[in-house]
Amino acid sequence: MEVPGFIGRLLCRLGFHSFRVIEATLGFGDAGNVEKVECRRCGVFMSREA
Repeated sequence: MEVPGFIGRLLCRLGFHSFRVIEATLGFGDAGNVEKVECRRCGVFMSREA
């Protein structure tokens, strides 16, 4: 069993992801900027306001 990998997966389960930005969309006003991000450890994709 690989300890760093186990700890990384545990952190992802607890909601502490290691994100990298895949795509960024610029907006104005209330829309704002939106980023599409991916977790390096578990591979989950999410969108968030920047």
